[in-house]
Amino acid sequence: MAAEEPPLAGRVVGVTAHRRSEDQIAALERRGARVIHAPALKVEPVGEDAGLAASSWAMFEARPDLVLLTTGYGLRRWHDAAEAQGFDADLLVCLREAAVYVRGPKGRGAVRGLGLEDAGMSADETTAGLVDLVLAEHGGDLSGRTVGLQLHGLADVAQRRRLTDAGATVLTVTPYRWAPADDAGQVPVLVREAAAGRVDAVTFTAAPAVDALFSTAEELGLHEELLAAFRGGMLAATVGPVTAAPLLELGLDPLVPERFRMGAMLKQLADALARPATRTGPERTDDDGQ
Repeated sequence: MAAEEPPLAGRVVGVTAHRRSEDQIAALERRGARVIHAPALKVEPVGEDAGLAASSWAMFEARPDLVLLTTGYGLRRWHDAAEAQGFDADLLVCLREAAVYVRGPKGRGAVRGLGLEDAGMSADETTAGLVDLVLAEHGGDLSGRTVGLQLHGLADVAQRRRLTDAGATVLTVTPYRWAPADDAGQVPVLVREAAAGRVDAVTFTAAPAVDALFSTAEELGLHEELLAAFRGGMLAATVGPVTAAPLLELGLDPLVPERFRMGAMLKQLADALARPATRTGPERTDDDGQ
């Protein structure tokens, strides 16, 4: 009796993640997909960065009333840097004395991992939802309050403005930043393959990776072709609404799982790809272009 063909046999999936990419790739390959790994960006810790120490001390001295944590990873990197530079005790005092709000379960887990409790978690695991929660709990008025905001590699100007517009003094720390990760030059390969209609889906676990992919397409003169590929049936799988936002701004319709986790993203994608193809873009050829 012949072995059953894996559900994604013959499918080609682009993976743009750097961190935890091995887990994604292994899960897709177990299902039979061929993976083009094109890490667009990587998280670059700033543990020895004097700027992180300076912004941390500014926050500690201000004794914030509220601290908003946007990622669990960011809190862990912040604490690691604090331990390396000798201000971990001050960080814990700051968090213990403030009302700490978290964006999602990973942030809550990171807070509890430090032996602390949070004051609340956003309903939709977005920074906008986190700010909504804080404003709702304070009647929309943060006058006279100091808010500490842990950024997640990007300066979320719109949400910071909402806090300052409500009267808050906002101090920020950035425990990590995004940096180019395409050491092997695979992002242009993915763009060309996708633009030629030879990719079935691309996965995104961070919004900046969307910008990086389309910026590369722009440099290659393939921006419209990449858009056409997504509009023609190539799937964009995202880990959640924050990652999906730049795709929506491009007029695309990305997959967003009900649970904002990588495993849920991969299951949703596998289910979608296991259905009969409805591609309307360029026909694929036997040449994989690599």
